[in-house]
Amino acid sequence: MNEHDDIDVIRSLLASHLADGKKTSLYELVKWLQQPEQSIFNDEALKDSLLLFRCNFLIMHALYRLRLQWRSEQLGELLISALHIQLAPALTATTEQSDSTELEQADPLQVYYLDLNNLSTSREQVELLLEQFWKKMRRPDYSQHQDDDLAALELSAPVTAKQIRQQYRRLAMQHHPDRGGDSIRFRQINAAYQRLKQASFIA
Repeated sequence: MNEHDDIDVIRSLLASHLADGKKTSLYELVKWLQQPEQSIFNDEALKDSLLLFRCNFLIMHALYRLRLQWRSEQLGELLISALHIQLAPALTATTEQSDSTELEQADPLQVYYLDLNNLSTSREQVELLLEQFWKKMRRPDYSQHQDDDLAALELSAPVTAKQIRQQYRRLAMQHHPDRGGDSIRFRQINAAYQRLKQASFIA
């Protein structure tokens, strides 16, 4: 079988699997397609970044083709996201055409996954995409605000974590709105303390 035959097999399997409206996820579909009854992907599919990218791409490509097919047949709207894949009731007749056009125009992922040229993404490009993803997911670096945050607590380095906690409690009580304090100053104190905690400056 060639690449297009593989895609057609995956699309047919997904069509029968999703036709009853069951809710699933991308991960669950990969695992399902690995099972002996389907035997589409082997056990290594989730262990290598490039293989995982291509498995996910093939599934997403098949899902978006299914969405377009089921829309044209008015069988329903296939909801597609990493954590929620499900066939929902069809759009109403009065709004179907305009809503369908808007959905297609507003979904850049559909454009990406329907372009099979993207399946040829190299290992280096996949690793770069993963690196960019994890950079976005990482907690912000608050250490660069350390001096400003200490100043907001009326402190300066060097200072211990115990001193920061004590000063925070004192200032929080002094400026708490319920005690007649300034709510803006209270928020500044709290935000500075929380950033110092996020930066692991306070244990």
